[in-house]
Order: sequence, then structure tokens, then C-alpha cells
Amino acid sequence: MTTTTLLSTFYHQPLPWLAIALAIFGAFTMGFARSGIGSGGFVVSPLLVLALGGTDGLAVTAVLMLPASFMGAWQHRKDSIANITKPMLPAAILGTVIGGLILWRLVTSGELSVVHYRIEILVSFMSLAYIILISFRNQIANRFKLKGTPSNTKLFGLGALVGISQTVVNSGTPLMTVFFLCYRITKEKFVGAQLMVLLAQNIFKLLPFVLLGILHFENATAAALLLPLTFLGSLLGNIFYEKASEKTFFGLYVVLLFIGFVASALLLVGRESILRLII
Repeated sequence: MTTTTLLSTFYHQPLPWLAIALAIFGAFTMGFARSGIGSGGFVVSPLLVLALGGTDGLAVTAVLMLPASFMGAWQHRKDSIANITKPMLPAAILGTVIGGLILWRLVTSGELSVVHYRIEILVSFMSLAYIILISFRNQIANRFKLKGTPSNTKLFGLGALVGISQTVVNSGTPLMTVFFLCYRITKEKFVGAQLMVLLAQNIFKLLPFVLLGILHFENATAAALLLPLTFLGSLLGNIFYEKASEKTFFGLYVVLLFIGFVASALLLVGRESILRLII
């Protein structure tokens, strides 16, 4: 197997060097953000769709989420709260099934160029929505000062929404972050719960991706080449998590929000239009 074959997902892009650079940054960021703040898809998903296009971007992001979620869940296994994770796990699986049906409708109803465009728009809109949600997290938490602990019904509903969003656009953790903040649950508790749910959901999510042909040998190979960067990011992200104050923790969130905003805004302009300007 030649190097060209291994790197075919990158070489087939209009600007291979840009695709590789964005993919390298995205792979590292996925690991760092997953272990450091328990999130990251709202940044990496638009970045990799911008780098590789709709279907390949979704597929590579989904694969990179596996080691990032595993490392994060292992690193924060003592922080997870069973009362939170138990209702959310089956709900996240249900949400994944629903999300798979949405993806099926999305990728089987038009020419490939139309499918890519639809994915770009959906990823950009959802990422921007999550950026706005996180940006106003304190105002939302102060507006909805929820007391006690969230009920199983609310946690189930949250898990289902996260499962749908994680399947369709590889993002959804801002929903959990803001939800837990409304209940005044600290990062030491909700990050562990998030990562346990995400690990199970990200494993199950591969099934619809493979069945729909979104994940295949070429883009899976590209993701495999990027995995060491994700592992490295996870190790450094865990160090950040252990040493960072609450202020620094959410400071990183702000930086990631900005990166995600730029990537999402570029997708709204149009991937092809942006690449034509560079070329």
C-alpha cells in the first residue's frame, strides 16, 4: 500500500496541505478538549468538515472521538456520578438511532455535491448555536436556577437530544454543560458524567456511519493516521484539567468558541467559495 493510498482522503482535496494542517490541529484539539473540558466536537466538527468536506469530515471526526472519549472517560472515571449517567445512557442510544435516520435522509436524497452542502450548513448552524449557548451560559444558569438534582425524565430527554446531535453533527456536549450549570453541578462532577455518556454513544454511532457509507476504508485510514495526535492531546488535556481553575477552565472554552465560530462562519460562506479564494 503506497503513501498516496494511505493519504488519499487528504490528496483528493483541492488544497491537500491545508486539509492536512487543519486535520492535524483538529485531531490534537479533539483529544485536548475532550480530556480538558469534556467537550470539543463543536470546534473540531466544523474544522474537519472545512478541511475534508461533508461526509469525510463527519467520518474522521467520529473516529477521532473514540480514543478521545475513551481516554477522557478513563481519566475521569472516579468523577462520574451514576445517578446522572444511568438515565442518559439508554437515551443517548435512542437518540443515536433517531440521528441515524436523519443522516440517512440527508445522504440519500440528492447528488453528492448537494449532500456535502447540506452537511456543511447543518454543521455550521449547529456549531454556531452551541457557541451562542456556551457564550451565554452564565446568564442562562442565573436565569434558570434549578434546585436539587435533575430528574431521570429530564436526564433522559437531555441524553436523547445529545445522542441525536452527536450523530448528525458530531457535537452536543454544550447542551449538557449548560444543563448541569443550571443545577450548579461543578465541572468535577459533570465532566465525568459527560465523558461516560459520550464514550458509549460514540461507539454505537459508528454503526449508522458504516451502514450509510459515510465511514469507509479511505477516511478511516486518514483518521487512524491522526490518532497519535489525539492521544497526545488527551494526555495534555488531562494535565490541564487537573491544574486549571474554574476561571481558566471556562477561559479555554472561550478560546475554543472563537475557533469554532470562525470555522462555522467559513462553512456558512461556503467551503468551495473559501477554497477558490485561497487557490
